[in-house]
Amino acid sequence: MQQLNNHCPYIVADIGGTNARFGLVTTFNKENQQFTVENQQTYPSAEFDGVEQAVACYRETLDEKSIEGACLAVAGPVAGERIRLTNLNWDICVPSTRRKLGFSNLQIINDFAAYAYAIQYLEQGHLRTINQGNGIKGSPIAVLGPGTGFGVAALVTQNHRVNVLASEGGHMSLAANTALQAAIKEQLSRKYSLVSVERVFSGPGLRHLYHALAAVEGRTARQLSTAEISRHALAGTDEMCQRTLALFCSWLGGVTGDLALALGARGGVFLGGGILPRIADFLIDSDFKRAFRAKDQMSHYLEDIPVQLVTEGNSALLGAAAWFRNSFEH
Repeated sequence: MQQLNNHCPYIVADIGGTNARFGLVTTFNKENQQFTVENQQTYPSAEFDGVEQAVACYRETLDEKSIEGACLAVAGPVAGERIRLTNLNWDICVPSTRRKLGFSNLQIINDFAAYAYAIQYLEQGHLRTINQGNGIKGSPIAVLGPGTGFGVAALVTQNHRVNVLASEGGHMSLAANTALQAAIKEQLSRKYSLVSVERVFSGPGLRHLYHALAAVEGRTARQLSTAEISRHALAGTDEMCQRTLALFCSWLGGVTGDLALALGARGGVFLGGGILPRIADFLIDSDFKRAFRAKDQMSHYLEDIPVQLVTEGNSALLGAAAWFRNSFEH
């Protein structure tokens, strides 16, 4: 069995529709199960034509150029040797990319699979509790959250081995549970053939929700960016932005409850992605928890499921690091 050691560093990346984040894994401490990820860099994904160019750019920042391994977590379904990123016009041919970059070992995984894999390596200080619950050890764990898109994955333990199930749950049809949600969904359906979870619960989705809410109420929406909507909501300087973000959080609670039921996530739910850590206090004070539990006769089931918000911004890098290391052990 090959052993990774400090003489064999490897590159990890979290590549999404907005940003490409990179790091160099130099050590792994077996005693505390912690990776050292150095030289972390973030680039706008749109600056590059493809993954080879992005990795090559990062490589130029390293003193050691002869890196032989990498694990790239990408926002898109990963199956076989050809991969297309969902919200980025990049196609990856794994053998060709491996050859062009000169890697002896190149692993490519789904970004939320990496998030899920990272859960076992996170410290308590990287988590904030939304629903206390009482998780059942060994039961499935759900990992989900909005960013440029909406990611969903599950962590399943079988025969003392941890397995990650990646999914495309963000592209499920969005369920409406109130009259207002139904009206907003109907408004969005006039523009989009499918009103998916990701259509509302993502960076662009918050903007869609803002405009749809204004239309349903017969009000005029301002031309605001996603960041501006969030900023006004958090500062309390715009009532419509506040109501949009409040609806975003409560409706997300319902979606999270649906996914927890579908996955049997009695081991817990972990919320990640690029949006929620930035609105952590607002989310915790919102109706998220009430909506998460509001599943009629299954409310008691959901009350017992712990829900944690992951505040560690580099979770996918940690997950990619762990995935790559463990690929040498199985």
